[in-house]
Amino acid sequence: MTTEPDGQVPRRNPINRALGGWQPAAVVMAANKLDFFTAIGEEAVTAEEVASRCGTPPRPTRVLLNACVALDILEKEGEVYRNSPEALQALVRGKSTFMGDGIAHQHDLWQAWGRLHEAVRNNRRVGERYNLTEVGDVHRNFILAMHDRARLDAPFLAETLDLTGRHQLFDAGGGPGTYSIYLVKRYPGLRAIVFDLPQTIEIAKEVIAEFGMSDLIATRAGDYFKDDFGQGNDVVLLSAILHSMSPERSRGLLAKAYDSLVSVGDVVVHEGLIDDEGTSPMRAVMFSLNMLVNTGEGQSYSGSEIMGLMEEVGFTNPRVVRLPEPARTSLVIATKP
Repeated sequence: MTTEPDGQVPRRNPINRALGGWQPAAVVMAANKLDFFTAIGEEAVTAEEVASRCGTPPRPTRVLLNACVALDILEKEGEVYRNSPEALQALVRGKSTFMGDGIAHQHDLWQAWGRLHEAVRNNRRVGERYNLTEVGDVHRNFILAMHDRARLDAPFLAETLDLTGRHQLFDAGGGPGTYSIYLVKRYPGLRAIVFDLPQTIEIAKEVIAEFGMSDLIATRAGDYFKDDFGQGNDVVLLSAILHSMSPERSRGLLAKAYDSLVSVGDVVVHEGLIDDEGTSPMRAVMFSLNMLVNTGEGQSYSGSEIMGLMEEVGFTNPRVVRLPEPARTSLVIATKP
């Protein structure tokens, strides 16, 4: 780091860039939670009209709307506000490209991240986000956020993962069932079982029904730490699961997958991988911290770490397959002999 002649640190430096990031994020999360973007929709409206529709006082409403303009999320002409093209596509409820559930999930994580120092000092989670017994809006926000995110990667996963000739997919910890939906749609003859906690399965049933796939995708409520994965599976999918647990627990789930598979069946782990040094890419590094504050034991894994766990439980031919851009995740696949 260079310094100014008077010994002061330059204003433009990595520290200031990092510290400035939380305020714009707070603006977007607050406006999303208050439904400002949906209230505006495709119209041009005043701050008073937004306040009336959202039940907020006019003065702070205007201040927050102006902040959204400064961030190029809203547009302003005179006294009226419009959604930017990006906001209209991603932040208005009812659009197929709506990202608001994911933003609501980020808002739910906000308080825990403020206690990151405690998680590091005590080596335990400080957030309640991953409490397996939780229900209500926080849990629903999380599952629907996973659906929003999965819809971006699912077409690329279904294109990359060749399940030709496979008949039974077991989607362990399948959440809203999004990946099963896209895989079953792509491969005729494939049926899927989405397995997750009871409160999650209720949401999965809604999502699967919306896609008209209830006849092809079954659901099973349970706990993957306590229950087996059945028998006769051609493929077991563990998508965005291992990062929430320790290597020991990850090994245990891979062993359950192994026991449930037919010979030459595959286990498929879908994750955003970190490099072997643990320092790149940035999103995986930040996600490791997210797991620290919210699970206490989870982390971003490298491809080599997951392949090593697979070999320990008996799988052969482990390999990493990166999904095509713009997806930023990878598949780690191995075969039961």
